Amino acid sequence: MNQPIYYINGNYVPESEAKLSVFDLSILRGFGVFDYLRTYKKRPFHLWDHLERLNYSAENLSLKVPCSLAKIANIIDSLIKLNQLEEAGIKIIVTGGISPDQFTPQTASLIVLVFALTKYPKLFYTKGISAITTSLARSFPKLKTTQYIPAIVTLHANHQAKEAIYLNQARELLEATTSNFFCFKKNILYTCNSDEILLGVTREIVLKLASQKFPVQLRPITYEELSTIDEAFITASNKEIVPIIKIDHHQIGTGKVGVRTKEMIQVFREYTQQSEWKSLSIPRHVINK
Repeated sequence: MNQPIYYINGNYVPESEAKLSVFDLSILRGFGVFDYLRTYKKRPFHLWDHLERLNYSAENLSLKVPCSLAKIANIIDSLIKLNQLEEAGIKIIVTGGISPDQFTPQTASLIVLVFALTKYPKLFYTKGISAITTSLARSFPKLKTTQYIPAIVTLHANHQAKEAIYLNQARELLEATTSNFFCFKKNILYTCNSDEILLGVTREIVLKLASQKFPVQLRPITYEELSTIDEAFITASNKEIVPIIKIDHHQIGTGKVGVRTKEMIQVFREYTQQSEWKSLSIPRHVINK
């Protein structure tokens, strides 16, 4: 079986040769950003929205992406062809690069991974999943950094949980570890819009689609409101829309996937099959340095 081909710092290499220096700041200090997207019918989904978010994340850490976004788009296209994939997951990583003093960023490293798409079990979508909450906080939550320690620690300690939702000091539900969080109270759709979350590409699509069907309120719900919500779901590029039927010990609504969530799942899947997708022009939170 042929090895997957990846791109690292100007070279297309098989997986066995895909290596970084031990002095790269992503290894020494966890310093880096990334973005993830997938394909539909071999077409990268909202590629430029993801590339622009990658650049936004890098710029706000004073990390320079080492080539143009157009070149990264070409690299992705080449890797999809080289790996002969039906459907792919795509991860673009920019790190601090090799640092002589093991602290100061130098020339950034660029890694592009294109691999066979891993799909979630159908039961996740038809029966829903359970989630837990955590009071651990992400650093630089507005940015998509490679630092996932709170998520890994939380989910490693709770092997049965499929996802965890961050709570802030006001006990507001912000976002999940790899997803954005939505819920319905009656016919109104709620989601957090504060600078404590990452503004997801899938989240923006869901907001646009949902606004044609339901009233939308951009505010977080509190932990104490959990008993009053009727439906909940999470959104992400690799998950699409996954229903949540339980958070900690709180059953959500009837404990079954709700009709509004089912409608959003269907509408989103229809959207992914369009012949083209317009740029979202996602508004970004201002980063105070």
